[in-house]
Amino acid sequence: MIVFPSPFFSFLGRAMLMVVVLMLALSTTAQNLYRYVDADGRVVYSDKPPPPSAKETQVKRAGGNVVETDKISASTRQAMERFPVTLYAFSCGALCEDAEALLQKRGIPYSYVNTQNEDGAGKLKKLTGELQVPVLQVGTEFRKGFNEASWQQLLDRGGYAKDAGVKTPTKHTATPSPSSTPTAGQQGSDADEAPPAAPDEPKA
Repeated sequence: MIVFPSPFFSFLGRAMLMVVVLMLALSTTAQNLYRYVDADGRVVYSDKPPPPSAKETQVKRAGGNVVETDKISASTRQAMERFPVTLYAFSCGALCEDAEALLQKRGIPYSYVNTQNEDGAGKLKKLTGELQVPVLQVGTEFRKGFNEASWQQLLDRGGYAKDAGVKTPTKHTATPSPSSTPTAGQQGSDADEAPPAAPDEPKA
């Protein structure tokens, strides 16, 4: 029979206590990830609580390398931080809808800039020098006009997987349905007239 001295058991007890403390510390590294739509209509992912003006706020529990609900991998998180994706567009028809559909089908987390308002148009003009949409920006690079092959390559270079795992249910570029168009009674004698175009309105 082997007899261990009491200091050995004291050391063993301290070692076990340290292991337990370490495991508890690791278990608390999980944090909340907030997804919301900001005042400019952009989809934002952040570990900080959203401002009061945020819409469609969702709280997701993140732990380890994956967010349970949206299944955002560590590589996608890294791509989001280094090469954030922004779509510049508006409800311009099939071209803009196809552009946004590509990002959503691939599960790319992106911010949306509505170029039909003055602020969005200004951001687009500052980026490209023009008011042509849609435009895809990945990090500091951008592509004007929708070309699926070119956009896919740009996303690949940004480090985004073929399925980045982010679900974005909101379709910002969807053409408003006829039922949402004001009726003659609501618009009076100008019911059949198109609304005036904003100065320097983006073109598709």
